[in-house]
Amino acid sequence: MCTAIHKDHLFGRTLDLECSFGESVTLTPRGCPLSFLYDNPLSRHLAFWGCAHVRDGRAFYYDGMNEAGVAIAALNFPVSAHYAPPKPSYRNLASFEVIPALLSQCQSAEEAKDFLKKAHITDDAAHKELPTTPLHWMVADLRKSFVAEPTAEELRIYDNPVGVLTNEPPFPYHMTHLSDYLSLSPIPPENHLAPSLSLSPYSRGMGAMGLPGDGSSASRFVRAVYGREHLQWNADHKIEDFFHLMDTVAQPKGLSVTDKGEPIYTVYTDCMDLSALSYSYTTYGNRTVRSHSFRDLPLDGDTVFHVPMDS
Repeated sequence: MCTAIHKDHLFGRTLDLECSFGESVTLTPRGCPLSFLYDNPLSRHLAFWGCAHVRDGRAFYYDGMNEAGVAIAALNFPVSAHYAPPKPSYRNLASFEVIPALLSQCQSAEEAKDFLKKAHITDDAAHKELPTTPLHWMVADLRKSFVAEPTAEELRIYDNPVGVLTNEPPFPYHMTHLSDYLSLSPIPPENHLAPSLSLSPYSRGMGAMGLPGDGSSASRFVRAVYGREHLQWNADHKIEDFFHLMDTVAQPKGLSVTDKGEPIYTVYTDCMDLSALSYSYTTYGNRTVRSHSFRDLPLDGDTVFHVPMDS
């Protein structure tokens, strides 16, 4: 139940799960060797950082950005995601390798798109205790964003004019579904129902009546697009405004549960400033916005550096 939003130089997401996996703010510096199951290893590359689960010295990223201002987030895609054994003549990447592969080598969203056009997502698991996760991805830079979805036919890539991604169904469905809500507006509504009657709004906010408020991915997509389009941004407080926007799709514990009855909640929310190269986040148990700057980190190191999010 995750939501990602890109607006101008800001990119971020919520991670909505039934538990935390010990997430850390994680840096992979330029000199940290990167190995891939099928692609060539890298001894030097762009530095990148974001949120990851670190196990045995290896970072498994949920999202991140690099020093060139390219960002990516992985979101659940449980029905439509299709992985397969490696194919000849393709750049074969396991799903857990997509984020480090792009962030270590791509200096723009356009470069990342070209990179993925030659890619094939394999069915390899990250670890014997970390089974393969069905994913799709949203990638962005200062100018544009796109979505990549591994389907049974191919890895499909879509330009993303609304700057939003949630979970299943596939991205084209979400874009078509927006047309069901063309009448939504922050402006008070006019009486088109019965012009002969003296009808008028009895409350503020009635122009957005019908805006879906449930936790489904389709509803969150609509809600995120509506908020992104109409939020009045304060130029001096854009990161704070971004977190206000993300609050509209956050999941409080108990409002949605898994089929085992486990409450789903927003484990963390983050915001990456692709211009200032900063990373900010909140967690479910600590709503204080904590921020780190890329420029304060040891970018030329050779080992993964990480700090638990709750510290």
